[in-house]
Amino acid sequence: MITPLKKIIVCLGHSDMDKELIENACSISKIAGTEEITFLNIIKDFNLPESVLKEFPDLLDKALDERKDEIKKLIGSHFKCDVSTKILVRQGGETKEILRAADEIKSDLIVLGRKKVSDSVLSTRVARRSPCNLLLIPEGVELKFDKIFIPVDFSDYSSLSLGRTMLLTKELKSKVYLQNVYQVPSSYRYSGKTYEEFAEIMKGHATKDLEILIKNVAKDSQELIPVCSLDKDGKIIDLALKEATKKKVDLIVMGAKGRTTTSALFIGSKSERMIRINEDIPLMIIRKKGAVAGILESLIDLS
Repeated sequence: MITPLKKIIVCLGHSDMDKELIENACSISKIAGTEEITFLNIIKDFNLPESVLKEFPDLLDKALDERKDEIKKLIGSHFKCDVSTKILVRQGGETKEILRAADEIKSDLIVLGRKKVSDSVLSTRVARRSPCNLLLIPEGVELKFDKIFIPVDFSDYSSLSLGRTMLLTKELKSKVYLQNVYQVPSSYRYSGKTYEEFAEIMKGHATKDLEILIKNVAKDSQELIPVCSLDKDGKIIDLALKEATKKKVDLIVMGAKGRTTTSALFIGSKSERMIRINEDIPLMIIRKKGAVAGILESLIDLS
């Protein structure tokens, strides 16, 4: 069952992006059924000598309090939504503390900013181990929901993506593009058909499957548009991103693999690829809640 995003964690980085993230958090809370937003900031390890810490025992507490005051002012200036807010400032490794906070709060969504400098390390680490859904927002992007793009392979994971999108857009007039990437099997030669002829056969099946899917889930207020794309080079995600960019979509939604603690350490090569190559379009990774129960035991070596 797809439930509202009642609890959201927004990860602030003490940078110019914080204002954008706060405003975007307001945007998604308006359509997601959000009841509480926790603004989280991680102060990295000080790495100070023990002797210095003993001489100034309140150094960390003062730093945490100062950061909380800064965030409180930002929220007062840029958060214009009627949603309960909390501020949480911690000291330690980013990945570990983000995931620990999400687990403790029982968050439904983690919102993470991403600078346009091909820095996908933190995004990938959090995506692999997140106990909930994850929304990655590139720097300088205003979150909108007019056009949404979902790569569909008719698996349980793409069903999760579609279900979440339908819930988010139930009161909106969004265009939702459902893309299925089809391929021509190497065995087509034994059919007596040319490559082009067999490609048309594969396209026909993909089109029919998308039409059935749309018929089963579409509501009168929602516009679902099928997109069939032929993959000739084995680069399915590159093709998906190219199509999403061409259509100037506001959001890409993909499902994450992982139903057990062990498999949760992998979100699937397709989702990881999208995180690495997509620097311009907000990306939401959908994970079944509770799929990574007990994952904190695997965080000991994270930094």
